[in-house]
Amino acid sequence: MLVGDDIGESTEGTKVEVTVGDIDLDQPRAVLSQLNVWLNDEGQGVERGVQLRKRKRIIPMWKIVEASEVVKKNLPKTTGLRTLDPMKAIPHDDMVKLLKLCSEWRHNPNLVMQFGNVEAEIEFFASLVKADGWLKGDHIDLGLYLIRKRQQQLEEVEISDWTTTDVFFMNHIHTCFADNKRKKEQVGWKIRTSLVNVVNGKVPACGLDWQNTYKVYVPCMLQKYKHWVALEIDLIQCEIKVYDSMVSLIPDQSLKEELGPLSITIPNLLHTLDFYEEGVYANECTRDWWCPWPIHRVDVPQQANQGDCGMFVLKYIELLSAEISLATCTSQNMPFFRLKLAAEIARGDAYMP
Repeated sequence: MLVGDDIGESTEGTKVEVTVGDIDLDQPRAVLSQLNVWLNDEGQGVERGVQLRKRKRIIPMWKIVEASEVVKKNLPKTTGLRTLDPMKAIPHDDMVKLLKLCSEWRHNPNLVMQFGNVEAEIEFFASLVKADGWLKGDHIDLGLYLIRKRQQQLEEVEISDWTTTDVFFMNHIHTCFADNKRKKEQVGWKIRTSLVNVVNGKVPACGLDWQNTYKVYVPCMLQKYKHWVALEIDLIQCEIKVYDSMVSLIPDQSLKEELGPLSITIPNLLHTLDFYEEGVYANECTRDWWCPWPIHRVDVPQQANQGDCGMFVLKYIELLSAEISLATCTSQNMPFFRLKLAAEIARGDAYMP
C-alpha cells in the first residue's frame, strides 16, 4: 500500500465502502492506494482459491490501428515530443474512468477486457498499479504501441528519426541466429519473413521502416536474470546501447554474452537486405560489415527496488525518443508513471505534449 487504508472500520465494526467520489483525484498516491485495495487486496480472494464462475465474454475496449489509419492531430507547429512534460498531471476524467473500470473488476473478477491485442484480466492492472509490481510483455507492448501511435499522430508537426520494436522482436533475433549460426560463411544468411517485416516497418503496428530512422529502440528481457533492459540499435554508428536500470545485477561480460546473438544477427540481417546500399544514408562504421556490433551500457538513473525494471524501460524509451532528459526516471516517480500508463491504456492513447 502506498498510503493508509482507504476502507476503514465503522463504529459497528463493518467496512465502509469507498466510492470514486470519495477519492482525492489530485493525489495520485491516493488513487493508486484505492486501486490496490480493489485489485490486489480485495482481489486476493482469487489467489486464496475462491471458485470463479465460468469466464465471461471478452469486452472490447479499443482496437489496434495501423499507421495509415491514425488520425493526425491538428496541433501548433511548436508542439513536438521535446515539449512533453513527463510529470504532467493526469486529467481527472481519465482517473475516474480508470477507477470505474477497476471497480468493475473488483465486483466481478471474471471480467476480461481487450485493450488492443491484449486480453486483460484483473491481474493485468493489479500488477501494473502495485508498487514494485512486475510488468509483463503485454504491459510493455501496449505502452510502446501507444508511444508509436502518438508519434504517428504528431507526424504533421514533427519528423521522427526513431521507431521501436515489440517484445517479440528478440524472439525473431534468437530464431534467426539459431537458423544461421552453423554457417561456415557469413554470406547468404536465411532471414525469415517475420524479421523482414519488422525492418520494413510492417510490424509492429504504427512502426516505421528502418530506412526512415536512425535509431531503433528495443525492449529486451534478459532471460537468465529475468530483468528488463532497453536497447538502442544505432543504425548510423552501428552499435548497440544498453539502458539498464540495475547495472549491479549483471556483469558487463554476462550482458554482452546474452546480447551476443543480437550483435551478430543485426549486421548480417541488414547486409542480406542490402539495407545500406539501398538506403538514403550511409553508416559511419569503419568495421567490416560482418563484424559483430559493439555493445555498451549507458549511464542512466537506477531503480531502488526489484520490480520496476519494466517501467524504467518504458520511460527510458519514451524520453530518449523525445530527446528529453532522463532526470525524472527515478524510483520515487515510478508509482506516478504506473498510474499514468494505466490511464493511457484505459483511454487507448498516450498523452500529447
